Amino acid sequence: MSVTARNEGSDLRRLSPAQLSTLVDLHQRFLRGDEGGERADLTFVDLAELDLTSVDLRGARLVGARFAYGRLGQARLAGADLYGADLRMARLAGADLTGANLRGTCMRGADLADAVLNDADLREGEMAGRSKAAAPQGGSGGGAVELTRATMHRAVFARARMGGLVGLQSDFTDTDLRGAQLAHADLRNAVLVGANLAGADLSGCNLAGATLRDSDLSEVAIAGASFKGADLAGAMVDASAYAAPELAGTNLARADEALLRRLPDMLLEHAAWVGSGGRQGTRIDLSRAVLAGLDLHGAELGAAAMSHVVLRGSDLAGAVFAAADLSFADLRTARLEAADLRGANLFRASLSGADLSGADLSPLELSGNDGRLLATRVERARLDGATLRGANLRGAKLMGASFAGADLRGADLTGALLRKASLSGARLEGARFEGADLREVAGLS
Repeated sequence: MSVTARNEGSDLRRLSPAQLSTLVDLHQRFLRGDEGGERADLTFVDLAELDLTSVDLRGARLVGARFAYGRLGQARLAGADLYGADLRMARLAGADLTGANLRGTCMRGADLADAVLNDADLREGEMAGRSKAAAPQGGSGGGAVELTRATMHRAVFARARMGGLVGLQSDFTDTDLRGAQLAHADLRNAVLVGANLAGADLSGCNLAGATLRDSDLSEVAIAGASFKGADLAGAMVDASAYAAPELAGTNLARADEALLRRLPDMLLEHAAWVGSGGRQGTRIDLSRAVLAGLDLHGAELGAAAMSHVVLRGSDLAGAVFAAADLSFADLRTARLEAADLRGANLFRASLSGADLSGADLSPLELSGNDGRLLATRVERARLDGATLRGANLRGAKLMGASFAGADLRGADLTGALLRKASLSGARLEGARFEGADLREVAGLS
């Protein structure tokens, strides 16, 4: 196919709309295996500012192409070769870049919200015969992948190779980075709130000033990493991580032996406070406390202040948490059978692997307030692999929560707000969803 070049002030070729349409059509025939099909080759082609929404260029050759300021939302680019491409300020929300070659690309300021980049290659790349100076208007000519100030809310980078990338002030909120290779990446002042970094390699990574609240740092490699000035409040780590020199001096919550000794008396004071309506005793404050593995079976913790508390693996069966603040709490693998969680705040809490069989997360009726109800908040919480058989979730706020692989058999979700929640792989036999908000719920067939 001949391509007519236009003079746009760069050495990249420019296609007419008809040429581009023909090329894409031939590529579709190639993907279907039809006769006459041809793999798309847009090497060093200028496609800047074009609307390529939902374009299907899987496996296409896009080396050094310029997509700056382009609209590529929902584009299908799995397996494409984008080596050294210019994707500055491109809109790639919801795009599929699974297994794509993104080495040496520039994605500065790009929007990758909800994009899928599983197994993608974002390592440094050098383009033979093409210098950085030859790149159009500051675009990529190879070198480290740049994601500075890019937005990647809820994007999936599982097992992606991202070593050495530059992501200054980038936003990885709620991003899935499980098993990603981020050794020696520069993520200074990046936002990783709620990011899942389980099993990732952060060796030598610069995370100075980064915000890692509610992030999952379990089984991560952090040798030589810098967390200077980083915010680790509510971050979930393995027990061995507390002794890591890289985390010394951070605000990561740590066990307090004095608090553990005072805890029985504090629980008695709190029970008196609850029983007297606040006239006696003292409200308990366990915010940021590390209480992993404790036996608090049947404890009275109604209206307790427990934001960012670590209760991983604790026995909380039958405990009362009505109206308690458990936001950002680490409750992984905890026993919460028949627990009273009415009106509790579990915003961004981690309950993966926890047992909530028969737990009550329905609204709490506020006494003396004309029957007003306080809904249980579970927005953005992680309940992957949790057991919720027979749990009462009527009217609960579950927006953006993840129930991947959870057991919800017989659970009551009548009137629950589940917008953008994930039920992928969840067991739902006998679950009730009458009147529930199920817009944009993943995994619900």
